[in-house]
Amino acid sequence: MASKCLEAFDRWPLEVEWAQSMGQLTLTHRLEGALPERKTWSNEEVQVKMSSNSLEVTLNGTIFKPLTGDLAGDIFRFKSWWVVEDETLIIRLFKRTLNSWKHAFAGPNRGMFRRNAFPWTKVMEKRGTNHNGAGHGMGYAEAAPKEENLEEVSPGRPAVEPGELRPDGTVEELSAGGVFALQSERHICAAHDLCLGLTAQQDDFTVTIEVHFELQRFEELRARYPLEALMATDVWPNAVCIFFQGDRMNPIVWAELDGKVEAMSSTFRISSSDPMRRRQAKGDMYSPCLSVRLTKIREPGSWTRIFKEVWQHKLMVKELGPFGPQRFDGLNGARNFLRAGYNLDDPDFWGNVDHYAAMTMKQSGYTSAPKKLTVT
Repeated sequence: MASKCLEAFDRWPLEVEWAQSMGQLTLTHRLEGALPERKTWSNEEVQVKMSSNSLEVTLNGTIFKPLTGDLAGDIFRFKSWWVVEDETLIIRLFKRTLNSWKHAFAGPNRGMFRRNAFPWTKVMEKRGTNHNGAGHGMGYAEAAPKEENLEEVSPGRPAVEPGELRPDGTVEELSAGGVFALQSERHICAAHDLCLGLTAQQDDFTVTIEVHFELQRFEELRARYPLEALMATDVWPNAVCIFFQGDRMNPIVWAELDGKVEAMSSTFRISSSDPMRRRQAKGDMYSPCLSVRLTKIREPGSWTRIFKEVWQHKLMVKELGPFGPQRFDGLNGARNFLRAGYNLDDPDFWGNVDHYAAMTMKQSGYTSAPKKLTVT
């Protein structure tokens, strides 16, 4: 859930607002004041520069101090964006670490929130300051993009992927080709690249679905890409779909629920799972997972089980057996679907071809049946 904040001290004018989730920060400012020749505010009168830990906004040639300074945490500049719409400046920043910020900027009276851990040894100094962070000192941070210097960011919202909501609330049409559609340019990873388990459980009030990740690949991924821009969940009153952005046609899990849920009350977070440590290469490390929690609507006769029907993506390879790769198990009773996409080297592609041919023959095969040739 996003939280909305209005700062109440001199640095922030009342027309500057900021809202955040665990992985994103949105800054909005209503642009006011007359421009030469009675022009309206647009992207041309605004300049925004970003680095991994700072922001600089220039309005009509003058630096706008309330939106300029060191941020309270680090961000991914390459995924962050800004735009002017209806004379309102909107800046969306993606955090490098999933957490809640007490403030958007690090002011002179907030040094305690920007304090770094003291490097007691040369090794600690070399590996950075986040000594208590998961995976610290294991080299994962080397995959992170280097964005220390302020650079200008061009205006514009990111392109809307097929199946996603547009800013006006409508849905972008799916790509042509169905299960044979070309892979999205925004494709980062698939479930079989880093998912080693799926679990689900319920109590009287909630359903919790967990997607478990291989530690090393997960840490390398989140060091170089914002998780809230990658992991997504669609929730309907009676169904749920968990997927990676850029791979929507191949969800990690899609399920029809045995009852109804309050979709707007759903939450997700990155957590850890002790039972899944046995599937990790190093059992003494934590086992990361995405935890999606759904709030039930209690109705007579519902929730005798969690799912009416559930489909899942194939998971990571566990080992190579005599008959080919053996993969980790997922949800009990789940069926594996064939992966969509136009990849002639993927056996799933030819499985989809066979399925398409079979369905076509059932629907219109009679038109291609042999016919007796008559000579007149």
